[in-house]
Parts: sequence; C-alpha cells; structure tokens
Amino acid sequence: MKHSILLITIIIIFASSLWGQMNLSIETELGAAFSGYNDVRSPNKDNPSPLLSLTTDLKSDPAFSSRLQVHYRPHPRHQISLLAAPLRVNSSGTLPSEIIYEGVTFAAGEQVETLFRFDSYRLQYRYFFPKPLFVLKSVGISGKIRDAEVKLESPGKKSSKTNTGFVPLLSFNAGYPLMDELELVLEAEGLASPYGRAEDVYLGLDFMVNDKLNFRAGYRLLEGGSDIDQVYTFSAFHYATLGFSIKL
Repeated sequence: MKHSILLITIIIIFASSLWGQMNLSIETELGAAFSGYNDVRSPNKDNPSPLLSLTTDLKSDPAFSSRLQVHYRPHPRHQISLLAAPLRVNSSGTLPSEIIYEGVTFAAGEQVETLFRFDSYRLQYRYFFPKPLFVLKSVGISGKIRDAEVKLESPGKKSSKTNTGFVPLLSFNAGYPLMDELELVLEAEGLASPYGRAEDVYLGLDFMVNDKLNFRAGYRLLEGGSDIDQVYTFSAFHYATLGFSIKL
C-alpha cells in the first residue's frame, strides 16, 4: 500500500509539473478482477509440498481493480507514460494437503486465509508511426517494477513471501476504426525468459466523445509468474473494465 501511495504521488507531481503543456493526458481504469489460476509454492526447491492453488484448493473472491496512467507527448511520434496498477486478491478455505510455506507448516484440513498482492509500476516509452501499419499504431518498451506478496494465515500461524523486482517489457498498440467515434483497440505488453514470463493484454472499445475525452470498456488479461529455487508462482487474472482518458 505504501508503494502504491508513493507511485500515485509521483504521478500527480509529474502531471502537475506538465500541467501547462497541452501534450498531457490522464487515463484511468476501474473494474473487477477474477482469478483464473493462481499456484504458489515457497520455497520451490527441496520442498515436499505440492503446489497450492489459491483458486481450486481454496475459494478466491473477485477483486476490485484500478489503474492510473499519465501520458506525456513531447512530440507527436513519442510518448512517455507512468502507470500504477495495484491488485489485492483474498482466498480462503480448507487445505486439502499439508503445505510447508516459508518454513511454516499448515496441516491438511486446516482452515486458512490468503492474500495475493501484486502491485505493478511502469515507466513506458512508446513510438507512434506516422501512419498506422494496417492496424498497428505504436510500439514501445517498458520498465516494470513488481511489488508482490503471498501470505498464508490460520489461527495462531502466519507466513509471508514478498518479492520486489524489475522486469523489462515490450509493447504494441493496435486499433481498427468501426465508426468515426468508435475504435476496436488491442494493447499488449509482455516478455518471457527461462525463469518466467509476464503478459498484460487489453481488448476493448474506445468511444471518442470529443478531441479531449475518451471512454473505453473491455477485457484485460494479466498473466505470468516465475519458477525459481526461491519461489514458484504463476497466475492469470481476467478483468472486466471501464475507464476514460482526458487530454489536459
């Protein structure tokens, strides 16, 4: 939570410093996040415990989701953006088997509650083509800071694994006009390595109210994780979203 507040404060300061320039826009997105799969084990190496699924072994509740982005266009073909996207997902239920998590043993049949926290902060550069290449409008690269935590808790026991790291991402933006004011949009960021992967894909409709205000609605997929000695965690979340962007 402290990291989210810090990042949002930086975004506001960034926006305020550029307030007088007409190349600035703010984009926000709200919605619901539904767990697809969410498997964890920590530590991963030499741990006799099976993977714990926070969605099938336990019951995972839908979560409120939010995003805030600030875009700055110093040139029509270049854009610099800051993004903050916090996520909190709670699960609960009875363990089907014994789980050793970060040195704490949770017995089979024990009632547990879990917190899955995944906060994403990104600095992005995007290049816009002078003319769209069919439907492709821009490509870019991002530096992502992920601040994650998975916590297990039962009466008298608690164990948590936190991880903060840097991930580079490649991105593209595509759009297909359906009407003068309506466009089908596909946005994607992602990258994979032998140790894990990260993907963030959005498909939706953008409705242009005027040259400054734009509304959007769509579906977002957030997927990825890592498989290393310290931790195994792979998850997928499906978002139903509503949002808008405004040029200042």
